[in-house]
Amino acid sequence: MRTRSNRSAALVLGACLAVGLTSGCEWTDTTAQGTPTEQEKLPTDTDEKQSKKHADDFRAWVDAHGTQEQKKAASRVRRVLGEWDAKTGNAYVSTDINGGTKPVKDPMATARALATAFDGWKDAEEGYVSVYDVFGNALLMNEGF
Repeated sequence: MRTRSNRSAALVLGACLAVGLTSGCEWTDTTAQGTPTEQEKLPTDTDEKQSKKHADDFRAWVDAHGTQEQKKAASRVRRVLGEWDAKTGNAYVSTDINGGTKPVKDPMATARALATAFDGWKDAEEGYVSVYDVFGNALLMNEGF
């Protein structure tokens, strides 16, 4: 049965391509400009000194202004990569979630708390923050800040 489904899907796809090619269709990218790309793996850190300084600044801000949940989550932040300004930007928060000395009971809640805290720390018209675990895998992608 699975083979028949795969064959049917291939036939439908082939028919769609044939119709599209003969009717003069063209591929159009409909992704809005400024929209973040999904970064499932933590990007390469090209400036470790700067990303650690961003992490220190972020933790200090959360310690002064964050909720208890955000303060607990911010202790997991190791580096903050990316570029942002008052208009746009992408931030990538590296954590020790799913690793480290103390296990995190709810990694997704911790990631959401970090994204919310980041929103309070940095505000941009079209900024996005993603949170990554200790292995560099995305826990939360493209939350607006």
